[in-house]
Amino acid sequence: MRPTFLCLALIILLPLAHARAIPAFRTAAAARAWAEAQERAGHYESAAEAYEREARLRRATGDPQGADVEHRRARRLATDLALAVLGPIPPPHRLAKFEPAAGCYLGVLDGDGGSADDFEERAGRRLALAFEYDAYGRPFPVTWARHQAEQGRAIQIAWEPNDIAAVRDDDYLEGWAEDAARAEVPIFLRFGGEMNGAWTPWGRDPAAYRRAFRTVHDVMARRAPNVAMVWAPNDIPLDNLDRYFPGDDVVDWVGLSLYIVRFYDDDPRRPAWQDHPLTFIEPFYQKYAARHPLCLVEWGVTRRSRVEGVDADPFAAARIEDLFDAIKVRFPRLKMACAFARNNLTGGRDGRRLNDYSLPPGSLALDSYRQAASDSYFLTEVSVPFGGGSPYAYQRLTRRLPPRYAGPVAVSLSTYALNPTLSLSRPGLARRLSRPYGFALPPGHGPLTVRVQDPQGRVAQTVSLAE
Repeated sequence: MRPTFLCLALIILLPLAHARAIPAFRTAAAARAWAEAQERAGHYESAAEAYEREARLRRATGDPQGADVEHRRARRLATDLALAVLGPIPPPHRLAKFEPAAGCYLGVLDGDGGSADDFEERAGRRLALAFEYDAYGRPFPVTWARHQAEQGRAIQIAWEPNDIAAVRDDDYLEGWAEDAARAEVPIFLRFGGEMNGAWTPWGRDPAAYRRAFRTVHDVMARRAPNVAMVWAPNDIPLDNLDRYFPGDDVVDWVGLSLYIVRFYDDDPRRPAWQDHPLTFIEPFYQKYAARHPLCLVEWGVTRRSRVEGVDADPFAAARIEDLFDAIKVRFPRLKMACAFARNNLTGGRDGRRLNDYSLPPGSLALDSYRQAASDSYFLTEVSVPFGGGSPYAYQRLTRRLPPRYAGPVAVSLSTYALNPTLSLSRPGLARRLSRPYGFALPPGHGPLTVRVQDPQGRVAQTVSLAE
């Protein structure tokens, strides 16, 4: 179907029946107490705003990590509905190496003895790239890279140096780069990822890490022009990112790892099931998207956790849908997403066998992936050296619908309930939608109203678009 192109972009938010007037708070503790009381009473929008004010108070008093925690707590209770339609490719800007003008590459690490070939067969679509881990000091993976190139895929290599001091411009690094160049395949080189986390030995000295990253970049620039450098910290902590950033001149893409789980760190006292993917992507997007394309260097959604021990396949299916919707509707410069499709309950490192992120045949999670990835916005090949990509972009809707508009509407919804419903109303139209939320707007006239309702029937948000 030929897309209808519209240039639209926030939306009118009508008052919520369960919102409450929020008092002024002198301390973060006072804001927290009021927010918790509102949350217990089911007044989620008021609780979200109070947690957000607590976050601002904590940031102002020098507690950035506490502020981030409370911001995420606010985000999980707030309701945020975004609508979009197919639109033209945005005006050209300076594209990074291998960056498409529009669209998002999809890739995979298919665990448990599988491969990108196997995953393509299960998913029923081609992938733009495959990724793997490798240790600094090992030879370039010539055979694997050659196979991916023969299958039309680019590659991402998560290159991990246990000893950051060993990274220098020497025969090993020069030889590795020359082998990479001879592979004649686009390479996204994620050097020393998650360096801001305490669990990575290469991140213990930020200055040494920055020097090593720049050294690797300089050698690749001389020897391997088919390599794009990816700087990819972990999504937490956020307050130390600047200490590790090696400089805009040596970073092509900014990435992050994103794992959506039901409990943090296997702790039943730290539930995570309400945390929407956009909560983790937003801080990176706001900080870096104006300067670099973003990518999810690896993402996974749990289908079963060790601490819970029950089937969470429906949860995984819902969050995969949420992730793909958010990429399309909210994050136009997030242009690569690589699935980590491995069962870490059986194949993870010691101490990290906490979740099953696999996407096996017959699972709801794989069905959700297959349906979401069928949108041609998600790309099957990497653009060399840049440009190309999707034939269209997604444009956020604003206050009005154009006259006589009829066509597809994409939806990205974040709220406190995992499976809310949408109610659409327009003269001559009344529909109720459950997942997936995207819909086709039939021909008609008059304003369109979209209501978000939780499973108890409470209205969480109302969006009204005039014609």
